[in-house]
Amino acid sequence: MVTAAVLGGGRGSRLGGELPKQFIPINGECALIRSLRAFKESGLVDAAVALVPQDFLDLARELLEKSGLADESFPVSIIPGGVTRSETLLLSLEFIKEKFGLENNIVLTHDAARPFINKRIIEENIEAAKKYGAVNTCVGATDTVFLSGDGSFISDVPNRKTVFHAQTPQTFSALRLYELCSRMSREELDSLTDACSVFIRCGEPVFMVRGDENNIKITYPGDVERAEDILKIFKTDGRRNG
Repeated sequence: MVTAAVLGGGRGSRLGGELPKQFIPINGECALIRSLRAFKESGLVDAAVALVPQDFLDLARELLEKSGLADESFPVSIIPGGVTRSETLLLSLEFIKEKFGLENNIVLTHDAARPFINKRIIEENIEAAKKYGAVNTCVGATDTVFLSGDGSFISDVPNRKTVFHAQTPQTFSALRLYELCSRMSREELDSLTDACSVFIRCGEPVFMVRGDENNIKITYPGDVERAEDILKIFKTDGRRNG
């Protein structure tokens, strides 16, 4: 089985406004629904669970119903997210464990505010997760990256060829991810920035799948305009969102 866990438990304070970033309309449809639509239209994912702030559950369920995405062939559940990213991840795993079981389940963890995931990335994530157990979607760094030990002076300049930016989905054997999370304390989990870090912290390899420059995350106000521009490009060259 293949399950998508669309993580949108945060409020996206850097974007400003009353709505969390995953609910900001992008040419009439929010990032959360666009992300779910991409997974359904890929034809590669069996079910999805989306996690959102508690006080936005009704809005998320209303938008899902209006979208017509959820049906018997692609069940979608909307549940409350956690206070932190790691708590939201754990809640998604507990839900999947209860609803579908973890054994022989591949889980794609994806940012709800990253609306332009495409089928090629989804497919390569699933196939690589079956083979390696843990996968991160990445793009190579195009700018020179500096390291600073004190935040004031440059301490090192890594080779740009070895530097990558993480995107999502990050995809795993659901059972193995759950087992590794269970080994760690809540404090340890909260110190990590993403699900792949669980494997890395436990000394297990994470395979890299090539991402896409259009697979952006809505974080700042200008990102909404950029997302609308991406949709115009999709419309012009005949591509579909997702």
